[in-house]
Amino acid sequence: MATAGERRVLNLLRDLPRQEYFFSYEPRINTPDGIQSKPDFVVVSAKLGILVLEIKDWTRLVGGNHEVVHTINHEGVQTTYENPYLQAERYAYDLNKRFEARAELWEHYRGRTALKFPWQPMVILPYIRHAVIQRFEAQGIFPKGVFLGMEQVESVAHLQQAFKNAPWRFSLKTPITLDILDIVRELIHPELAISEMNGQIAGTLTRAQHQLIIEPLNSQKSVQLPLFEETDISQESLGVAENATIRLVRGVAGSGKTLVLVKRAQHLIGQYPDSKILVLSFNKDLAKDLRERIQNPAIEVTHFHSLCAKILVNSWKSPIVTQNWLKKHVQAQMDALKLTPDFVVRELEWRMEKGYLGLDDYLSADRRGRAKSLSRADREAIHKIYLHYVQYKDAQKIQSKSGMDWADVPFETLKLLDEHPLTHAYDAILIDEGQDFAPSWMAVVKRLLKPNGALMICDDPSQSIFRNYTWQEKGISVVGRSKFLRVPFRSTREISLVAHALIEADATLKSLDDRPEPDLTSYELASGTPPPLFFFDSVDDETAYITQTISQVIAGDVKPYEIAILAHDYTALRRWDALLNMGVYVAGFQRMKGLEFKIVYIPSLNNVLETVTDDDELSDVRRKLFTAMTRAKQHLILSAIQTIPDALKPILDYLSVQNAHNP
Repeated sequence: MATAGERRVLNLLRDLPRQEYFFSYEPRINTPDGIQSKPDFVVVSAKLGILVLEIKDWTRLVGGNHEVVHTINHEGVQTTYENPYLQAERYAYDLNKRFEARAELWEHYRGRTALKFPWQPMVILPYIRHAVIQRFEAQGIFPKGVFLGMEQVESVAHLQQAFKNAPWRFSLKTPITLDILDIVRELIHPELAISEMNGQIAGTLTRAQHQLIIEPLNSQKSVQLPLFEETDISQESLGVAENATIRLVRGVAGSGKTLVLVKRAQHLIGQYPDSKILVLSFNKDLAKDLRERIQNPAIEVTHFHSLCAKILVNSWKSPIVTQNWLKKHVQAQMDALKLTPDFVVRELEWRMEKGYLGLDDYLSADRRGRAKSLSRADREAIHKIYLHYVQYKDAQKIQSKSGMDWADVPFETLKLLDEHPLTHAYDAILIDEGQDFAPSWMAVVKRLLKPNGALMICDDPSQSIFRNYTWQEKGISVVGRSKFLRVPFRSTREISLVAHALIEADATLKSLDDRPEPDLTSYELASGTPPPLFFFDSVDDETAYITQTISQVIAGDVKPYEIAILAHDYTALRRWDALLNMGVYVAGFQRMKGLEFKIVYIPSLNNVLETVTDDDELSDVRRKLFTAMTRAKQHLILSAIQTIPDALKPILDYLSVQNAHNP
């Protein structure tokens, strides 16, 4: 339990400028030689260095030397203690041993290796006047400038000035970088390290990420605690989604949204092992990835339609695949309209979500942002297709077959959630890639969540492949409840530059009001070479090259599952069946959401815009390409047959173009 003096200092430290300072209360510092220290506070200043603070609640000093201090308490009893500066100094040396383990913290200076920042032990005596401390300094009992007294803890300003006046070994010419500060945080608290699935350390949780992970479920009732101290979540806030606690984590691709979701779920189940927690994703591939990351059977991890199937178990029949029906029954009509089955499916789903089922409502509907403009005649033709499709589904029901397609699933699920065991069953629901959850999906989520439960949603509007609704349209109020993650840690700087060049070249995507702007400067991002773009004479040459290079990489030290081939053309995927059987991830753009790979190949860019007829469709394809590119962590390889469309040429400035016939 904190002493009165520690609480007094704690309150001051909380009010230090957060853009410059962070601190930890009683961290356990484990050194390589097995020693464990627990200083009262470690304070990190980006402009000064690191302070190790020892707090003593002494009220009267009567003597001592550089090794011991004599005190008298309120009852007049004299006690001798070790000089607290020696204690603080010992803790500082122990912390320095931790720093020695990380080469990133050291630099060569004047022929020797030195830390990039200074550290300073200090002692605070909140109930001793500074005049007394000065007398002890004059007697050689206290080193000068490292003992703070009553006057220095009267205000934050006084404490800050005392920190600046400390006898630092040297002054920083520039502030400590965020990269270095994160390593320091990790060394003080190893639980902040980010581990790969193979156990290797991949980085450190940023302050923004960590705060999202441990924030109280009911922020109105919370008290701000030190950065590294666990928050005190009341059991009441995990109770029974009119009054739900909502957090929208909006981040650029690769900024750690999924990482935050995974750690948040683990944190909640650790705090409340009896709570019922659900993690939801858009598709089964992402659900599988999340399950492997979370690795806790007490947390339910699934994709949306699988959850619906669980609820619809007695009436569940394999839904109709609308694309297949369209190709079989109305392909000629779609060809005449120059529309793809995928587009028509999305249009029919949108009408259902919006309730525009009648012709008049559909003709007058505002379709802005729908990825393709339609004339009145186009809409009338689509409505005829819709009526034909409805008749088919009704006929299926009469024959006791599935009259339900995938778009019907959430609406059918809602009908059963009036009286179902899962209604208002979950204390917390966490959603990944939430931008692709339709309003009907979110209606299901709200029925599953307890009225006072917690809802966390991670999204990135720039990656919205499947849905295009505002959160207001989805019935979720996120005003004042959004946090932004802007640094794209996943990919190298060069990959991020290529991907974001696509967004910058598109007026629609660039102007999205809710799009988080990427931050490529705050951190020293991993760097590599500009991604290559290979031009081939034929499809066979492209296929052979990708097959050969991936086979060579697998023969080295890269695992097949760390490589992906992502294609816009599903027919092209069959070219790499052999690699798929070896474990390489081979998939179309629809399945790649939320995943990441060391190496990503995106082939056949020459015909990626083949079916595009207007600017809205162009934006849709650029968005998908952006998402595919940002799946790559270390290497992105693009290829095309002879050329790429003019609309993609803005990315050429960020690529290494290879025009060789035999690259």
